[in-house]
Order: sequence, then C-alpha cells, then structure tokens
Amino acid sequence: MHVSLDENDAVVLDAVIKGDTVREVLDYVEFDAKVLTAKLRLDVEAAVRSGRLDYEESGRLLRFYEAGLNGYTYLEERTQSINERSRLKA
Repeated sequence: MHVSLDENDAVVLDAVIKGDTVREVLDYVEFDAKVLTAKLRLDVEAAVRSGRLDYEESGRLLRFYEAGLNGYTYLEERTQSINERSRLKA
C-alpha cells in the first residue's frame, strides 16, 4: 500500500498493491494448504459423527476455512469481504 499525506496532513491512500493469499504465505513456510484442508475435513467429519457439529455447521466451517485460505493477508476491498460472507451463509 502506498500512503502519503495531503497539504492538510490527512492520510491519502495512493495505491493498494495486491498482496499474497494466505494459501501462498503458507506455501512459503512449507505448509501445504491441501493437506491442512484434508486434516480439517477429517476432524469435521468426526465431529459430525459424534454429534458435535451438524451437516450445515460443518459445511459453513469448511467454506469459511477455504475462503480464508484464498483471502489475502493484507487489506481486501470491502465489497469482496461482504460477498464472501454472503456466500458463507448460503
């Protein structure tokens, strides 16, 4: 992000530069997002079998996790975040 001050010393956002996704950052530190997702899926399935989660909750949790992996580690546009939340509720 490029930030400057205007003539009144107010902060001006000059440019927002695309950052890395969480999935990419995990890869940098040698974590495999596919493996992490598979492990979570197994735990979620076990939680459903034991009655700690129902099917709807398990689906929301897995969609939320996937959205988080595909999200950015930096600022995102507000409309994108709202759209993601809407999809997670469905």
